[in-house]
Amino acid sequence: MVQGNVTIDPLSPALPVENPEIREILDLTTGEYLSVKKLIGSFRYDRLIAERVKVRSALNSSPIYKCATCPSAVYLVSTPEKRFFFRHRHEDGACPSQTRGALNQDDIRARKYHGLRESEPHKRIKRLIERSLLADPAFQTDSILQEKRWYVSDDRTQWRQPDVQALRGDRRIAFEAQLSTTFLDVVVGRRDDYSKGGAQLIWIMAGFDPAYRRLTTDDILFSNNSNVFVVDDETCRLSEAKREFHLRCFYREPYRDGDALKERWAEQITAFSRLTMEPEAQRTFLFDFEKAEKELRVAADAELRTAFFAFWTADRTRDSLQPWTSLRQKLTARGVPIPERSDGNSSFSTMVHGLLSAFKGEPVGWQFHKLVQVAHHIAEMYPQHVLAFGHALAVAEQQDKIDSQDSKGRWQRRSQKLRESLQQRDPRVMPDLEWLAALCFLFPEVGSRVTRFLEMVPEQHHVAHG
Repeated sequence: MVQGNVTIDPLSPALPVENPEIREILDLTTGEYLSVKKLIGSFRYDRLIAERVKVRSALNSSPIYKCATCPSAVYLVSTPEKRFFFRHRHEDGACPSQTRGALNQDDIRARKYHGLRESEPHKRIKRLIERSLLADPAFQTDSILQEKRWYVSDDRTQWRQPDVQALRGDRRIAFEAQLSTTFLDVVVGRRDDYSKGGAQLIWIMAGFDPAYRRLTTDDILFSNNSNVFVVDDETCRLSEAKREFHLRCFYREPYRDGDALKERWAEQITAFSRLTMEPEAQRTFLFDFEKAEKELRVAADAELRTAFFAFWTADRTRDSLQPWTSLRQKLTARGVPIPERSDGNSSFSTMVHGLLSAFKGEPVGWQFHKLVQVAHHIAEMYPQHVLAFGHALAVAEQQDKIDSQDSKGRWQRRSQKLRESLQQRDPRVMPDLEWLAALCFLFPEVGSRVTRFLEMVPEQHHVAHG
């Protein structure tokens, strides 16, 4: 039995429970039935937490998933060991999958949450927030209130009672103290209600330890661009001394260590005015983790793409196995399979040579003299790549070159038949699914166009070419 809290590395894979009661769910967006264990395992831990918040937020209005064997919508919950499973929104005994006990964990946490709201630690956080706000003339003094009703619509039955509320200019802000038992329904309910009322919700903690994070903290952290805020004695004194509201911000900071993407925790006391607010997403942050991580991944992918093409176009008559193996390992880690040997799959080689030829405007990898010869070769021998080749010509603006080389109109007639075959979803010309991930990585603009085509194709027409 696990004792105490289990803290998970944000970059590690999310783990499902071994034997979930609900084994399969229906994705109401795509209409696909999904294995629960495979779905959960496809997420990184931090991203599953953000997904869990999104799923819970949509539960009352437009559910994302439902149970595969009954009409009930489902949402993500966790064991104390932070292994995940789906639970019915309503459990009436009609479904063979039973996901609730007489008193489930949500009920227990709800009772504990309401019991702690008037505890001394909770009152102390509210006092520190109020003092910090009163010190800052950017906040309207008469708008800074504790535990006062806040009507979120014209319907007077729709109200919240934030721990502290204030106006900064024309922006209404609700500050809620995050308690150790703040549970997902509370997080989502407050976020949705304040959003409807045109307000910004900001969760404030009494303290934060990155190495000891409860799931309830992760719900807030990972749905807030990996930023969390603390108000304590030091930040309060600084707010009063500077006459500007200050908070302590903890955030994840990604960095590269060779080929690996890693992260570290950073801490900074910052003025409230430096924070970025996103009202629609209900996020407030100092450091844009998602943007920084994306920029690092884009740069790393560009370097790997450059290394691949440098290898591919170099003289590979000797000693080519080791560098290819290294490239293959790096690409596989990104979910991009390539052949075991650089010369091990003629379809893959044709795809790469064909698209390089299209972008360069002349044959690459063959003894042909004209680009139109490359086009005929692909159409004759590897028609599964004609769509990608055609898109590459369009992206590189090389179609005129082929037309100028097509003196007898043979390619014009052939390409017209190929277009008709694609419209008819002829299996012979359907894109090669085996190397689709490689196409998307190595030639992103072409890959995105081919992917859009496939999204419009019924699944029975998808063909994996051997």
